[in-house]
Amino acid sequence: MDDTGLQAGLMFHPTMLEHDPLTRGAGGTRLQSIVDELVLEGLWGEGVHEAGIAPMKRLRDVHDPDFLNDLHRRCLSGLEQLDPATPINEKSFEAARFGAGGVLDAIDLIMAGDLPRAICLTPMPGHHAGIARFGHGSLINPAAVGAHFLTKKYQLERVAIIDLDATHGSGTQEIFWKRRDVLTISLHEYPGMTGTGHYTELGERASLGFNLNFPLPSGYGDREVLTCLKELVVPILAQFRPQFLILAWGTNVLAEDPSSHLIMSEHGLLEVTRLLLAQARTHCEGRLISVLEGGTPGKAMARAVAQQFMLFLNDREVLVDKGKKGELISYSDWYAYAKHLKAQLKKYWRI
Repeated sequence: MDDTGLQAGLMFHPTMLEHDPLTRGAGGTRLQSIVDELVLEGLWGEGVHEAGIAPMKRLRDVHDPDFLNDLHRRCLSGLEQLDPATPINEKSFEAARFGAGGVLDAIDLIMAGDLPRAICLTPMPGHHAGIARFGHGSLINPAAVGAHFLTKKYQLERVAIIDLDATHGSGTQEIFWKRRDVLTISLHEYPGMTGTGHYTELGERASLGFNLNFPLPSGYGDREVLTCLKELVVPILAQFRPQFLILAWGTNVLAEDPSSHLIMSEHGLLEVTRLLLAQARTHCEGRLISVLEGGTPGKAMARAVAQQFMLFLNDREVLVDKGKKGELISYSDWYAYAKHLKAQLKKYWRI
């Protein structure tokens, strides 16, 4: 990639704003605040791409066709609460398809050499959507759709999804549970609302060790997450040698987000992005997409997205208030935790 060219894209479609504007604000408020922040920072310009709608055949590659048909029908019927965290309206299914379509378009642009990396805005989180299951705010799973698309259209043999969100990527785990061409790694608060994400959940048969969970106790923050990435995830990526990286991330890991007990700072989230940008350069010619998952809509989410986009654009230094940074409870506590995880992982990876 020519370093003088455009260094990042941001995928968005106005239809995403029409998901659930009346109740929880998952689409409208969530994305409008992000758009407003990007405009305020002077970032709403050349790098913004209008996402296309994901073809149904691409969704059917990872989701059950009957499930998709039923979900579409229920959305068209109007405002409904699928579960306490999953409200829908008549535009929700279409909005979700544009979220997945942005991922597919970003992949095409990157694989064609037109962009090295991209941020994919989504109207709602997607990583809880499984093969035939919605829930916890998720309808379809854009990150999973993108990962499978890479293995199918582009015949990639090794795709890695790094999921950093306060909640476990339960749907992503289910979709790739029996596969080893897609390495799934989830860092999340544990225990959590999904009831999944224990470190013993590793995949099935030949795929054992290709589904990895790093459950984080309440109160963990920047240092713990970054140490986990550096000591455990980076060595695994070096052995897996991904040909494409997908970062599925939620701003609910931030200390100021009331929906979790993790205490990352904006600076910490940027350091995670910086680390994964370096991993993408090392292993896959910089190919990386960022897919927005969960988080409470508002200023903190909007700032985090804008800061990540600034970092994506020519790797500019981003100056933020470091805010509240998590501290290790004690070195011995981290050492005991890491030692326990390493003992499990050594069966599958050189750690």
